[in-house]
Amino acid sequence: MIQIENIQKTFGSNRVLKGITSTFETGKTNLIIGQSGSGKTVLLKCIIGLLNPDEGDILYDQRPLSEMDKNTRTQLRTEMGVLFQGSALFDSMSVIDNVLFPLRMFSPLNEKAQRDRALYCLDRVGLQGKETLFPSEISGGMQKRAAIARAIALNPKYLFCDEPNSGLDPLTSIKIDELITDITREFQMTTIINTHDMNSVRTMGENIVFIHQGEKDWEGHMDEIDRSPQSKLHEFIYAGYAQSKR
Repeated sequence: MIQIENIQKTFGSNRVLKGITSTFETGKTNLIIGQSGSGKTVLLKCIIGLLNPDEGDILYDQRPLSEMDKNTRTQLRTEMGVLFQGSALFDSMSVIDNVLFPLRMFSPLNEKAQRDRALYCLDRVGLQGKETLFPSEISGGMQKRAAIARAIALNPKYLFCDEPNSGLDPLTSIKIDELITDITREFQMTTIINTHDMNSVRTMGENIVFIHQGEKDWEGHMDEIDRSPQSKLHEFIYAGYAQSKR
């Protein structure tokens, strides 16, 4: 579980986050949504630790980030898996070497055990037999799967996904959503997803935080969206649908 308490962040005169509080539960898919410029990416970076909030705190299973020293923060990093928007695979490395990368950096396992773990992760995301290929030799969907395998290689407690369906076709996006949901439940991770994909919101949003102009405008389950009185939420959710009807 990750708790954020009164998170505030300002860049110059621009107050990007205005006191956001929420709880992201273990074993569930937690989504952060909002328009471009709403502050959701800055919020995710604060949660990961790439940015320090000006005020407020982030608690990882009751452990306050503000009270962690440098060594404790480094240890916390090994408990995180990150799926970047563009997959961010190393082009010069094979698929398995990409997955082995975090294991070689942080895992105490010997070389054989590391390779076994990497192969297991590739098998779990449906890439068995693809380990010797390079990113340029596989599809965008497969690249995303390889990136997920790398993100879970260290068996993280926390999984962060930044626009996991960016650049993917609708069918592949659905498969990636299903995969993220399945591994979240299987490994009982706290998964936080930053997304613009409304299909993802509708199908995997067990807890959704809607950010509008730096504030938490709404929070709830995907089944509660239509009953929400928040007009800004409805405008955001149905914008694409309304545009397609014109």
